Amino acid sequence: MSNHAINRRDFIKGSAALAAFGAFAALTGCTAGGSGAAAGSSDDADKAEELTMVWLPDNSAADLTAARDAFGAAITAACGRPAKLMTTTDYNVAIEAIASGNAQMALLGAEGYVQANKKNKAVQAAFTNSDDEGGLEGACYYSRICVRKEDADAYKDGDGYSIANVEGKSFSFVSATSTSGFKVPSSAIVSEFGLDGSDVLLEPGSFFSEVLFGNSHAGSCVNLMSGDVDAAAFDDVDVDMYLDLVEGEKNTVGAVYKVKDDAEAPLDSARGKEFVIVGITPVLNAPVCFNNDAISEEERTKIVGYFCSDEVSNNPQIFVDPDDESVKGIFEKDSEKTCFVEVDDAWYEPIRKLGA
Repeated sequence: MSNHAINRRDFIKGSAALAAFGAFAALTGCTAGGSGAAAGSSDDADKAEELTMVWLPDNSAADLTAARDAFGAAITAACGRPAKLMTTTDYNVAIEAIASGNAQMALLGAEGYVQANKKNKAVQAAFTNSDDEGGLEGACYYSRICVRKEDADAYKDGDGYSIANVEGKSFSFVSATSTSGFKVPSSAIVSEFGLDGSDVLLEPGSFFSEVLFGNSHAGSCVNLMSGDVDAAAFDDVDVDMYLDLVEGEKNTVGAVYKVKDDAEAPLDSARGKEFVIVGITPVLNAPVCFNNDAISEEERTKIVGYFCSDEVSNNPQIFVDPDDESVKGIFEKDSEKTCFVEVDDAWYEPIRKLGA
């Protein structure tokens, strides 16, 4: 399998998505990273036309190369075509790649998927990672608004915390096309303050004194921990591998997280620093999607069937052991029943409604 790194300047400039949110319990993140050929790929597969899969910035990190390679090898096992893994440094590049058909497959956040589908209806959700019971009812992760621990008292609300005091502060989002790094947190703020929309949140000096973008969830966390902003939005699944929970219950308001003493880049500069969650919302798990005009129905059926099989759900390189800190993965084997399950476009309708 080959790797193709691409940046915004080399590609078509994508359009940024501005959106609104609310207390809706549903919704969802690339740097250039290299990887080699899929292990076990046949000579026939090597001669076949490559199938390109594009990855968002957080999933393009170098330390996830093995996880991407395992995913690519599974694509080849399913349909016989070698996988080209396109890593990116910009959300819009990934969205444009799948919408244009330059990539046949993508793993996008829920909002990124909605944006790609809006550009081209041929982009359709295919499958996502399940909840602990192997279904969709609890298939979610979390969007968090966080502040540094030393500043947390300013966000106190009785015995807990709230986002009521973020107005006038400096703030970091992930990207304007990130579900959990923009759409969900911005919508929460719009709802909390009764704003007309999220546009004002992007204008420095309007609602926030300053607005930064991390371009990845880890990057937004770095913006917070480095002191560049007062508060920041980022999710759990893309940063928790760098963190230890030191106080409270996981993914709840008031929980305190500490950057690990041996955290790797980009959080290596924030080792030992702590933050507190002051706002949190569940988000629909990210879909793996196809551009149906760029890949045959037969191949789509083979890929979906294989990825939703026990062979993939029990592959420790695709679903990594969450207790094994030596292994970095995109998906975790949270229970014996964790697997990929089929989804369709309608499952992401709640995301569209947030922007209505």
